[in-house]
Amino acid sequence: MSIAGPTIASLEEQASRVSSLPVGYEFRLDFLQDFTDLESRLRELFARMHLPHVIATCRRAEAGGQFSGDVEQQVSVLQAAVRAGCRWADVEIESVAAAGAGILKRLAPAKLIGSYHNFDRTPALAAIYTRLAKLPVQVVKIATHASDLKDNLKLARLAAAHARRSPKLVVLGLGPSGLPARLLAIRWGCPFTYASAGNHMAVAPGQLPAETMRTTYRVDRLDRRTALYGVVGSHVSMSLSPAMQNAAFQAKHVNASYLPLETSRLRDFLKFARALKLQGFSVTMPYKRTIMAHLDGLDPLAKRIGACNTVAIQKGKWLGWNTDAAAVVEVLAKRLRLSGSRILLLGAGGAGRAAAFALADEGAELLISDGQSALAQRLAKLVSAQFLPWDAFDNLDVDAVINATPVGMLPHAEGIPIDLSRLRTRVVFDLVYFPLETRLLAEARSRGLTAISGLEMLVAQGARQFEIWTGLGAPRALMEQAVRQALGHASPV
Repeated sequence: MSIAGPTIASLEEQASRVSSLPVGYEFRLDFLQDFTDLESRLRELFARMHLPHVIATCRRAEAGGQFSGDVEQQVSVLQAAVRAGCRWADVEIESVAAAGAGILKRLAPAKLIGSYHNFDRTPALAAIYTRLAKLPVQVVKIATHASDLKDNLKLARLAAAHARRSPKLVVLGLGPSGLPARLLAIRWGCPFTYASAGNHMAVAPGQLPAETMRTTYRVDRLDRRTALYGVVGSHVSMSLSPAMQNAAFQAKHVNASYLPLETSRLRDFLKFARALKLQGFSVTMPYKRTIMAHLDGLDPLAKRIGACNTVAIQKGKWLGWNTDAAAVVEVLAKRLRLSGSRILLLGAGGAGRAAAFALADEGAELLISDGQSALAQRLAKLVSAQFLPWDAFDNLDVDAVINATPVGMLPHAEGIPIDLSRLRTRVVFDLVYFPLETRLLAEARSRGLTAISGLEMLVAQGARQFEIWTGLGAPRALMEQAVRQALGHASPV
C-alpha cells in the first residue's frame, strides 16, 4: 500500500486505515515537507505501529516523484529511513545512472528495489529489465503508462519470461488502461503489487484502494485456473460492474475474476481478449453496435435492437446477447401491466433502443422523444411507435416515463430531463443510477408517484449476464448490496 503525505503524522494516519489487512507499506517520503529529525520521527512511528514490511521511497522529480533534491540528498533520506526500521528501499534507474551503482551499497542492510517508471508510454521492456537485473537488487520494478490494453500484454510477457528468475520482477500498468496489469500481476508471478490507502488517495495513476484489491478483486487468490471476464468501454475504469459481478462469483464459489477493460479502440480490446482467453465480457459505450461484427452468433432480439451488451465465449465461439432489454421489462412489469400501457421513452441511444424493442414486444404503446429528433424518428419507425418532438409534453397522459438519457447523472446531478408538472403519469423509471436519487426521482416521489432507480435495472441486466456466463442462478440481493457499497465509496463514470 503506497502512502504519501506532507507529514509523518499523515503517513501514520493512512497506515492505520488498513492496519488489519495483511499488507506491506511503501512510504513515499518524497511527499514530506520537512525532513528534520526524519530518523527519530520514523522510529517513533514504528514504535507505535507494528509495520514489519515497509519500503522507503524518495523519488526525485526527474523520475516522476516530488523530491527536489539531488541524488546525494535522496540517499541521505533513504539511509535515515533504513536506520529507523524500513527493511526495503526503492531506488530509481535515473539515480543509479547519475551516481553509479555504488549508491546501493550505502543503503545496507535494506533489501533493494531497482525501479523504472515511464509515465508517457510502454516502450520495449527487455533491455530495461536486463539493465536493472544486473544491479545488486532483490526486486526489479517496471511501471509504465498503458496507452491501451495491448500494453498490458507487453508487461504480461515480460513477467512470464522472468517469473522464476532472480531478481524478482514486479510489473505495473499506469493509468486506466493499465488496470489489468495491476490486478493480474500476482497471477503472472510477481511477488507483490501496489495499492492505495483509500479512495482519492492514489499516489500513482490507476492505483486502486488496498481494500478493493483484496476484497473485490482478490488479487492474491487468482491463479492460472481463474476464468477471466470483464467490461469493455471507453470509460470503464470506475465501473460498478466489477464490484457486482465479482461479488456474484464469490458468492457462488466460481473461480473467476471480472476486470475493467478500458480502451479507445475496439480492435485493441479484441487482441487483448483473445490473448488472455476471456470467457465472457460486458460491452458498454461506445462498442455495443461495433462489437456485433466480431461475433460468431447473436441472439435474435439483440440483432433486432442492433446492440449487444453481453458476450459469452462458448467452445471458442463468441456469442452475443442484449440483457438491457429483458431487464427493462423485468423491472417495469413489477409495477404495471405492460401490454396496452402507454409509455413515454426519453432517449433513443443504446439503452433507449433496448427499452423500445423490449417494450414494443410486450405490447406497450410507446411515445419516443430524444434531443436528436432524427434518432428518435428512426427508432419510432422501427418499433411502430409514435415520435414526439423533444419537450412537446404538455398535457400528455401516460402510464410511465422512462429516462434513457444521461441527464441527471453526476457530475451534472442538477439536470432533469422532463418537467413532471407538464404531464400526467404514475410511474417514473430513471435508468441513471449515480446518484441513486436523481433530481427526477426526487420530483416523482414528491408528487406521490412510483419512482424506480436505475440501480434496479443495473442489477437486473447484470444478473442475466452472470446467468448466461455461468448457468447458475444469480445472487441478486448480494449483487445489489455490492453495488450500493461501491456507490458509497466511488465516483463512477
